[in-house]
Amino acid sequence: MSSVFGEQGYATLPDGRRLHYVSQGSGGPVVVFESGLGASRVEWGLVMPALAGHTRVIAYDRAGLGRSDRDTHRRDLERMVEDLGHLLDHLGEERYLLAGHSLGGPILRAYATAHPERVAGLVLIDQAAEELPLYYNPVIRVVTLGMHTVMGGLAAVGVKVVPAELRRLMALFPADMRAEALSEMTRAADIRATRAEYAALAGSLTRLKRAKQVLPDVPVTVISGGLAPSKAEQRIRPGFVELHRKTAAAQPQGRHVTAERAGHMVPQDQPDLVIEEIVRLLS
Repeated sequence: MSSVFGEQGYATLPDGRRLHYVSQGSGGPVVVFESGLGASRVEWGLVMPALAGHTRVIAYDRAGLGRSDRDTHRRDLERMVEDLGHLLDHLGEERYLLAGHSLGGPILRAYATAHPERVAGLVLIDQAAEELPLYYNPVIRVVTLGMHTVMGGLAAVGVKVVPAELRRLMALFPADMRAEALSEMTRAADIRATRAEYAALAGSLTRLKRAKQVLPDVPVTVISGGLAPSKAEQRIRPGFVELHRKTAAAQPQGRHVTAERAGHMVPQDQPDLVIEEIVRLLS
């Protein structure tokens, strides 16, 4: 079965849940994408087609998002890493090139630390940095959880709320991708899954910060967004980028790159750079 995002498949996990994924292209090493908080396979719609000419590329929906089954377990980092491992086992390759955006970065770093033998390379795209105080701010946490609750309640009674930033990003997609994406991202179930990921975020990053991470000695590219369109972003962006630089510098094969035409949403605002860096690692 196919969709506008690629050939569809499902990985059945040990507890019976199914994770939905899409695939394009052929060859190896296989590239697997890990999306940001509350984001599904849709996040990679502008990146996958160009890469499919080089190798097989796969994007999936985490539990409760897109077309994947919901999860009654707490949606913390450890659970997401566990699910990713089952997906990769299902796909059956020995090693993967893993690329993750935002929250996808910590998920991939945690997986790579636990399973270095399965990782051929990492591309961390404006990844969440657990040292950043932003993630632990109690006021931001309460406001964000409240916003998700309200949006989920409205969606449950048929009122679809599309934030301005989401409308802007969706305008970058072809019409068929945009329609499929919006139909899923505005559903009550997807908003509840996003809220569940955010509710566990601070605790997950606290544990990650305390853990000793040792990434495998493989090529690691860290991409930072170079733009800060809002005053809030201008306050945190320099520290964010500096933490990205430190992550790259700590790796024997580390590389730091700035997406000059993008803020946080690099896969949509500057997909050509993401494509270029992944192709560089493939070659």
